[in-house]
Amino acid sequence: MEFWKKRAEKEVEKAARVMIELRKKSAEHEAMSTKWTTTQSEHQSLREIVRDLEASLQARQQQLDTLLKALEEKNDQYDRDAHAYKTDLQERELQLDFLINKIREAAVHMVQLSDEAENLSCQFLPSQQLSISEFFELVKKYSDIARKFL
Repeated sequence: MEFWKKRAEKEVEKAARVMIELRKKSAEHEAMSTKWTTTQSEHQSLREIVRDLEASLQARQQQLDTLLKALEEKNDQYDRDAHAYKTDLQERELQLDFLINKIREAAVHMVQLSDEAENLSCQFLPSQQLSISEFFELVKKYSDIARKFL
């Protein structure tokens, strides 16, 4: 009986060790399960944060694309406006050159008339020369102004 008693005690001890070992494993498993659940929860939170960041980034990219398109349109409009102003300026320069040439032609003609008037003044009688002289002085005055354009 002693043999069976010792054997039973050993079996109880063995069962107790197995139970302790089983409880340790169960506690470890529970700890790992809790840790895994926490990790999964953290991963889910991180995924949500990444999704939010991606959505925010995409929205910003769309804003940048919109701004870039608007900037390109404004730049194109600026180029068109600059070309139109350049064309208009060239036309005005041509008109100005034409008018300057006309003024020069008129000035040359005025100088020629002044010279002819001076020559003609010698051909009038002294009594007529006074009013003609006043006229010629006026022509000479305008002729002097016209010479400045030559």
